[in-house]
Amino acid sequence: MKQLNSVRLVLAGLVSAVILYVFEGVTNAVILAGPWKSWGLIADRVFVMPSPGASLMFWGLQALVAGLVAAFVYAAIRAWVGVNLRAAWLSAIVVWGVGWLGMTFDKMAMGLEPPILMYGNLLAALLGLLAGQIAASFVYKDRDE
Repeated sequence: MKQLNSVRLVLAGLVSAVILYVFEGVTNAVILAGPWKSWGLIADRVFVMPSPGASLMFWGLQALVAGLVAAFVYAAIRAWVGVNLRAAWLSAIVVWGVGWLGMTFDKMAMGLEPPILMYGNLLAALLGLLAGQIAASFVYKDRDE
């Protein structure tokens, strides 16, 4: 593996995080607004539901962590996969699989969310991570490139 470029790694992670956050924000605030509101009325009787602002902050933190981890995975696998979009897609799918698909199985096992919310967020996260990692792949370069 070549020497990682820390500055470009963080920048690539931030680019990926912003794009992911936009995908998730549009999905949850616009496309799934009705189902979220309906579920919130029911869930509020059982759970302590965060305010919309707090939810946006938590989703932002999730996107930041996912974007940074995905950028690191991308930088780490470039020598193995090659400097191409395949590495970007693979890094996105790895982070999505661990961060969203795995968590969705957990939510399903506990019956925490209606299927429309889980599946909508799965799709939004996958598309957001794919788009974010494609953009991040143009930002990240090793030190000796």
